[in-house]
Amino acid sequence: MKVVLFLSIIFFGFSVAVSQDILLKEYTAMILAKDSLEKQVIKPLNDSILKLNSAHKAEISKLQDQLKALENDTAVLNKKIKFLESGITDLNKDKVKVERDNLQKKSDSLFSRVTELEKTISERDELIKKEKKLCVENSMQEKEKGKQEILKQLILIYNKPFDELIKSFTKKSVERDLLLVKDNIEVQQKLQNLKKYFDAEQVLSEKYNEQKVKTAQTQITSLDSTAFVNKLTDKLDDYLLCNNGLKTTIDSVLVIDKRIIANDDYSQEKKLQKILAELAWYFRNYHFNFTDYPYLSDIVLDIIKQKQKDANADISLFKAKL
Repeated sequence: MKVVLFLSIIFFGFSVAVSQDILLKEYTAMILAKDSLEKQVIKPLNDSILKLNSAHKAEISKLQDQLKALENDTAVLNKKIKFLESGITDLNKDKVKVERDNLQKKSDSLFSRVTELEKTISERDELIKKEKKLCVENSMQEKEKGKQEILKQLILIYNKPFDELIKSFTKKSVERDLLLVKDNIEVQQKLQNLKKYFDAEQVLSEKYNEQKVKTAQTQITSLDSTAFVNKLTDKLDDYLLCNNGLKTTIDSVLVIDKRIIANDDYSQEKKLQKILAELAWYFRNYHFNFTDYPYLSDIVLDIIKQKQKDANADISLFKAKL
């Protein structure tokens, strides 16, 4: 038992020794590898880092020197700029003063010129006013002179017989001349009488109106009994008779229209002859003259025109105009 125990101890000790020897060899190998790593990798790397640091410091130092130089140059440039600005300011002040003086001279010259022009314009305005006043005075004198000449001529013209004046003038011309001869009583009276005549005659150019006819008859009673005045009196007296006679004639034509329908040229011609015969009967029996009754004459002429175009044309609307 002791032998076994002894052998075990010897074997254990030998094993430990072998293990320690192996560990020692491995440690020695690690030491050698570390030294090789430091020599081959770490040391060159450290050397490279040192060189980079040195180069970086040198570059920074160079840049700092350049920055200082730039700052110095900037300071010098700022001084030059301030100097130039000061010079420019002084130069501008002198230039402005010169320009201001020149402008002031031009302004004074312009003001003087304007003053002269205003004086000239004022003098011309006065001259124009005088000329205008003189022209107005001359115009008024000429106008008055011309008016007097016209009045003289009118007085001579209106010195003619009343019927001659009726043939020579119209209602409008009489109304115009009434404004020109206000101061001549004799001519004014003749013009007023002519106006009464033309106003009364105007009634015959309008649709028959009993009140208007009576007023016209009353007006012309104050006029002298000349041929024209007497004829107008007769026409006014007969206006109602001629108006009613035309109504009767239209009724007779309407009877023909109902009795005869013209369908061809021959029947149209025959019917037109009958209608014209009725109108001829009216002219003859009422002693109708187209110039005496303008309003009735227009209706008669319209009837004839309608029937000449078409003998069957309806003329009942013309009766409504009477």
